[in-house]
Amino acid sequence: MENYPIDFVISWVDGNDEDWLAKRQQYRATKGDDTRKRRVREWNNLQFLLRGIDKYANWVNHVYLLTPGHYPKWLDLDCERISVINQDILFPEELVPSFNNCAVELLMYKIPGLSEHFVYFNDDMFLLKKAKPEDFFKNGLPLDTVGFAPTQADYKQDGGKGQVYGIAVMCTRLIAKRYTKQEILNNSKGKFYSPRNGKDLIKTICMMPWHNITGFNETHTATSFLKSTFEEMWNLAEDDMVDTLNSRFRHEFNVAQWAVRFWQIATGKFEIRNPGFSKFYDVVYLGDEKPVVDCITKGKTKVICINDNVDNDDEFDEIVTHVNKAFERKFPQESQFEKKSVWGGTRNRVILTKEAVIHFERSGVAA
Repeated sequence: MENYPIDFVISWVDGNDEDWLAKRQQYRATKGDDTRKRRVREWNNLQFLLRGIDKYANWVNHVYLLTPGHYPKWLDLDCERISVINQDILFPEELVPSFNNCAVELLMYKIPGLSEHFVYFNDDMFLLKKAKPEDFFKNGLPLDTVGFAPTQADYKQDGGKGQVYGIAVMCTRLIAKRYTKQEILNNSKGKFYSPRNGKDLIKTICMMPWHNITGFNETHTATSFLKSTFEEMWNLAEDDMVDTLNSRFRHEFNVAQWAVRFWQIATGKFEIRNPGFSKFYDVVYLGDEKPVVDCITKGKTKVICINDNVDNDDEFDEIVTHVNKAFERKFPQESQFEKKSVWGGTRNRVILTKEAVIHFERSGVAA
């Protein structure tokens, strides 16, 4: 049994918030910026992520909801186990506001009171089964499924604009500047060759003829982190990350939190987790949600990631309806994080703002 505190961090933005949208429109995107609405589109199902945490991971020390300053109206700010953090406090003042989730992720380790061991959830990731601390950390180290894999150039058409997705390349480049493939293998002490990595073991074996680092496998799931890894990276690789902070919007050649995961892998600070822990679904067209609904209904995995790649707005609305009805059947009861009865109630807890970083007296978390 892991006996140290483990926090959960959830990044969330309400893409329908008119004030936030107006502020966003004041800044002009540049070539290579990813401003697609799917990056901030609201599925109206954050409550089901929190219900899953409440039901299946009630051992969590604290939940931090990281937002650009707003929060769902149904959230119970009186709940002592959740804090809403305004992402502005993480940035240098001259870089506020930022609409770049990659930059926010690189700075989330600065959340006041955050534990050394924490798990990062995007708001499209949900718990569907009982989870234990040992599903995320073992012997004090993050659990992960690892493998070398080819870094792919994914060329897509979005509104007539082509884009080569380069974030994975930049994250891999950051690691390759500091570690050789052999050093990474030595640090991992054979973990890359564990059969528990599943099909990623096959990828590793196929990549061995290449002397240099070809890339790492991608795992779209809740990621376990050590806060000290972020601190180490910022001390040793700041030059490779600072450009991301200066990007007002997510850019195709930013560095993301994947680089921190890669760094943990490169330094051997991980233990192996079976890939069956999580399932990833890429939803593009109406009908793609059917296996998602089946997975939710049957609880086929501990974590599910539902990736939004829907272009058709009418299909999007129908997809969201089907998925959220499945969640409603799965989680009919409100969680401790929600205001009881018609989502009403008081608001005594405080959001951290740029002007005032306020002490959370109720939870004992110092800002």
